Amino acid sequence: MENIFFKNNCFTWYNLENPDETTVSEYLKRFSLSTFTVQDALEAGHLPKFEHQEDFDFILIRFYGKEARSYTNIIREFSHKIGIFIGNDFVITIGQRPIPFLEEIQDEIENDKNRENLLPKQLFYKIFKKTLNTYYQPAVKISQEIDVYENALFTRQNSKLDLKKLYKLKRESATCSKLLVLMRDVLTEYRAYVKSVSSIKDLQEFNAKLLHLHSQNNDDLHNLFNLTLSMSDLRANEVMKILTIFSAFFLPLTFIAGIYGMNFDFMPELGYKWGYFITLGVMLVIVIVIFSWFKRKKFL
Repeated sequence: MENIFFKNNCFTWYNLENPDETTVSEYLKRFSLSTFTVQDALEAGHLPKFEHQEDFDFILIRFYGKEARSYTNIIREFSHKIGIFIGNDFVITIGQRPIPFLEEIQDEIENDKNRENLLPKQLFYKIFKKTLNTYYQPAVKISQEIDVYENALFTRQNSKLDLKKLYKLKRESATCSKLLVLMRDVLTEYRAYVKSVSSIKDLQEFNAKLLHLHSQNNDDLHNLFNLTLSMSDLRANEVMKILTIFSAFFLPLTFIAGIYGMNFDFMPELGYKWGYFITLGVMLVIVIVIFSWFKRKKFL
């Protein structure tokens, strides 16, 4: 569906939401667009890229958007694409689903007193800035989840420890980091074709800030994942240690009980008046010796 979002004396902004083949063919002819770039713009899982053509620039970027279901292509699970064609007198944005912040940009432009002087590259700046901004809240949320998980881990609140959830957070953070790296490369390539680089430098700085946040989260999650497994192994070792200590105490006692539990006809000790109490005494001495040795070795 074609939608003219904005028009002034400099250019017209068209937004195509999930366009059909007829609309795509019409725009190919009308604006002399490249077939390959349009195909890239329509591909749901395409990675961010930049292409400079004779009559226009093509930029494909992805904004954060978490899906309820999993995809084979992990990029689609946490992001959605925006294809942007920038010409001298037109800007075309293409998406397969509603892009939540385009109407916000439209309202901002309508309330701007200098909207008649707005240029295509200035609109691109607004779209790219809003796109990057979608990655900020996820970074903050993941950071908060990490803090909660760390607290649960060190306070032994086992009910809050969920390795599956931790793994999902790690996938999300790693995906966001990869996308921000790719969009950083897009900005670097695009900068070579822009006369005024101040706005691009601003985008690069914001991109670097977000990349740092997600990379930090990714590192923290990696360390936390390994620490959780180590703590789990440590708890298992503690259980084995307790079982080993119990075995050390009862093994010699079981050995003595086993000997005197044998049904031989001639066992002199069985006829002693104090045999039972002597045996209990020997067992008690063995327990005291084992306990003292464990204490000296700091096993207890």
